[in-house]
Order: sequence, then C-alpha cells, then structure tokens
Amino acid sequence: MEIRQARTTDAPAVTPLLAQLGYPDNHEEDVRRRLERWAAHPEGAAFVAVSGDGVVGVIAVVAIPLLEREGSVGRIVALVVDETQRGTGVGRELVTAAEEQALRWGCVAMEVSSSRRRTGAHAFYRARGYEDRCERSAKFFRELTA
Repeated sequence: MEIRQARTTDAPAVTPLLAQLGYPDNHEEDVRRRLERWAAHPEGAAFVAVSGDGVVGVIAVVAIPLLEREGSVGRIVALVVDETQRGTGVGRELVTAAEEQALRWGCVAMEVSSSRRRTGAHAFYRARGYEDRCERSAKFFRELTA
C-alpha cells in the first residue's frame, strides 16, 4: 500500500468514499475541485491510500495556528477507509501520514471530531492515543450564509 498526496484525478475514487462516510450528495466534479483546493492550501493536505484495488482511503488534515501559545493544532477534517478495507491498517497509515505532515507544519497537537454514533471510529482514535475531551469542552457549529 502507498500513501500519497491526493490528486484531482482521484475524484472518481474519493467520491464514493465520501458517500461511505455519510455524505452521499457529492458529485465527482465538486470533489475534483475540492481536491484541487486542498492541493493548493499552504497548510492543508489530502492524502490517499492506494493498493492494488486503487484508492482505498482518504484523509484531509489542516494546521490551525494558535493565538494563546506557540504552534498550531493539526485537525483531521475527514478520514474514511473503504468498508472492505477497514481493520487492515489503512486508517492507521493515513493518520500517521497526517500526523507527520502536521509535525512538519509545526503543530504541537492533533484534534479530530467524530459523531457520537461512530463508536467504531472512537475506538480507532483511542487506540491511536487520542482522548475524548467532550466533557471538558463543547463544539459549537453554525452555518454561514452570505
């Protein structure tokens, strides 16, 4: 298996992965444009895992500069492994690639959010050393309109 930067030509493979993640309304052309944007982002990256079966996983990570102290926090924005490949180490390799990239950007920590219903994902992140800190802080979200 190879972990490499995602390319716009990966859109046909990434689109169904996003559907498996719970976002079925994506169109290939939209995903291609987003991959292009990620490729141009100075402190953001998308990586894919490629095996003999093609692209079997994708992760996106971004560095968020801190104001209250030195450094940045790496944030995993999306992670999905093809359902036929889960439990084979693909996710672990993708997270490692994201963490290594975050270190190159000067990140001092990593964060990820995951829906409460994704208990399998929670176990995966805990096994990687991530802590659930929801009892210490809340996550708020608001849609913006122009």
